[in-house]
Amino acid sequence: MITIQIPASMEQILVLRKNISEALPEQYRELTFKAELITEELLTNICKYAKNDTTLKVSFACGMSFIDRHPAFLIELADTGNEHNPFIHLKTSGIEGSIEERSIGGVGLHLVEEMASHFVYSWVDSKNKIQIFLNVE
Repeated sequence: MITIQIPASMEQILVLRKNISEALPEQYRELTFKAELITEELLTNICKYAKNDTTLKVSFACGMSFIDRHPAFLIELADTGNEHNPFIHLKTSGIEGSIEERSIGGVGLHLVEEMASHFVYSWVDSKNKIQIFLNVE
């Protein structure tokens, strides 16, 4: 498992992509696009709620894991910002209806939900923690 600490900044996305590439075993390379897109969406969300707080740090981890005894690629982001569960309004915001009727936001998180095998949000030790699992089988 690779773990790094970065500033809450979208400029860090290339660093995170590099870590995903290093952590993802060769036989699961087809997951690269999903893992990178999910990571980018989650980092965007963290930065959005950080509101230009340049002191906010994000802990990023990725690597092979298991969920229900099945191998999975785990992406984990944790930040010390205010408590915010990005998935809490996912079901109510929806992407149904015409573009004119939809509220702004939520599409990226909807993509995360669709691509992930399993996702978990928790507030632990005054940190927002998001874990995303991608099945590899």
